[in-house]
Amino acid sequence: MPGATTTPAPPPTPAGPPQPACSPPYPTAEPRAFCADPGRYERATLADVIDGDTIDVLAGGAPERVRLFGIDAPERGDACAREATERVAELAAAGVHLRADDRNRDSYGRLLRYVYTPAGLSIDAVLIAEGLALAWTRDGALRDEFVAIEAETRAAGRGCLW
Repeated sequence: MPGATTTPAPPPTPAGPPQPACSPPYPTAEPRAFCADPGRYERATLADVIDGDTIDVLAGGAPERVRLFGIDAPERGDACAREATERVAELAAAGVHLRADDRNRDSYGRLLRYVYTPAGLSIDAVLIAEGLALAWTRDGALRDEFVAIEAETRAAGRGCLW
């Protein structure tokens, strides 16, 4: 159009460093507890979600019952049990990666594993950060990080546990 002026578009805003696909939007002092390289851990197919801290998987072609090592989720009938179970089902639907720790099995024969999504997001950390499970405090490589996440979650009043 004759006589029309055009205003140049503003320069693009730098996007910053790319975030890993597993970066959660949770305020936490322990971001490394959320993300891992899933290629370093055993891949498994979700067969069933028993509750908020127990799943059945096919790993290496064999069925296994897995207890999420880093959390203690509410039992059936307790507050938040349904929400925790549904969240695990949602996060694990595309499959999981299993990270072993010092203890291999619990007293019920279940595998003890930290559980990650295919993108490397820690399902254990998500449940703690969303106030759907407590951090396991007795042992484990990520115990201190998970306890810190629980303290922040509790202080913020996130989730249905408090």
